[in-house]
Amino acid sequence: MFASLFKPVCLLMFTLLLAGCATPYQSEKSFWNGQTGFSQTRLGPDKWQLEFVGNDLVDRETARKYVLKRAGELALAEGYSWLGVDELTITRDAVRVTPSRPIFGFDEDEPDLFMAQMQVQHRISALLTFRLLPRAMDERTLNAKYLATIKTNSD
Repeated sequence: MFASLFKPVCLLMFTLLLAGCATPYQSEKSFWNGQTGFSQTRLGPDKWQLEFVGNDLVDRETARKYVLKRAGELALAEGYSWLGVDELTITRDAVRVTPSRPIFGFDEDEPDLFMAQMQVQHRISALLTFRLLPRAMDERTLNAKYLATIKTNSD
């Protein structure tokens, strides 16, 4: 009896642990690392640029949904029902990171082979440039209400 319950419980806990590590949908840069999350820039009275940066657990489709959802929310908050996409770019970058030396337990002259190794982290970024529109113009015009209700992995 115990063995039959153990495997599903472990699988559920592992899944929840992994889900908690991916960069969640949020409206600002992460408090914890200042690198992942959203940034937004107003380029003009009705033109915006949104960028989402996620860690290596975020896939391209999720990053795309995140910026489109946020664009829809922003358009509605500004009083617009439509937005026109000028550009949407999604890239995955490999970033080399050298961890900082721990303060405790190591002398400046004592080598720490584990901490001195370079690590490679993968980040995904989605960059969206769009215009706020009062009505639909062409095939590149998207309904803001629809975009704001897109379901993401964190919903």
